[in-house]
Parts: sequence; C-alpha cells; structure tokens
Amino acid sequence: MIKPSQLHPGDRVAIVSLSSGILGESTAQHQLALGLDRPPVIMPNALKGVTFLKHHPKARAADLKAAFADDSIKGIICAIGGDDTYRLLPYLLDDQEFIQNVKTSPKLFTGFSDTTINHLMFYRLGMTSFYGPNFLNDLAELNTEMLPYNKRYFTQFF
Repeated sequence: MIKPSQLHPGDRVAIVSLSSGILGESTAQHQLALGLDRPPVIMPNALKGVTFLKHHPKARAADLKAAFADDSIKGIICAIGGDDTYRLLPYLLDDQEFIQNVKTSPKLFTGFSDTTINHLMFYRLGMTSFYGPNFLNDLAELNTEMLPYNKRYFTQFF
C-alpha cells in the first residue's frame, strides 16, 4: 500500500464536497466561517451547494482530481458525507492521470459515511486513506474553539 506523507505545520489541506453540497448552503455559513479560520484550501466546486453538486458528479470528481494534481496540497478532507459518492467513480477510475497522481503523489485523505466509497477506491488504487474527520463535523464545529480532541490534532497544522 502507498502511504501518504505525514502532514506538517503549514501544509495546505484541500476541502472537497464529494457527497453532499451542504457546505455551500446558507445554513452552513456559520460553520464555513469557523472552518476558514483554520485555513484550508476550498476547492472550486465545494461551495456550489446541494442542488448543483447533486446534479454534477463530474464537478465533484474534478475537485478531487485537482487536489491530487496540485503538489502544494498535502491533505484532503471531505466536507461531509452524503448519499451518492459512487456517481464519481466513472470520472475518477477512467482517468489515467488521476490514477497516476494517486500512485505517485499520495495525499492524506480523510472523511466518513458515504466517503467509504472513496476509501474503497483508494484501497483499490493501493493508497492508504483514513476513515475519520470531516470538515463540518470536526474542523468547523459550532463553537469558537474546536473540541479538545480535534484541536489537539488539527491546530498543529493550521
């Protein structure tokens, strides 16, 4: 298995919305503001909302491809889970450049729930990924301070 490099303070981490587009909705703006204080890189389609992302799996896949193609990005965190990530697979597994980027430039990848599909895809491609934290639940919590267990791990990078 290909293991991504450990994150270091100052590393750029991308936020992708591979499942739900809730991060782009007005109801999540307070969480987005909190999360942006812990500066990640928001990928171009991640904030386009539920309706757009539901109807454009190719755009969701494009964000993941772009994150893997960008050498300055060292980690990728999913915005949240959802219910149709499987629709991205044809755009990812039929793309030889994406597959090559995963194999030659592995990145820390984390998320849970519907993101399990992505974990299985990365396993198939030979890359280790982490079933765990996502942006909305773990980095953009509803308080001015992260929960202690998240703060302990994430603030060393952001």
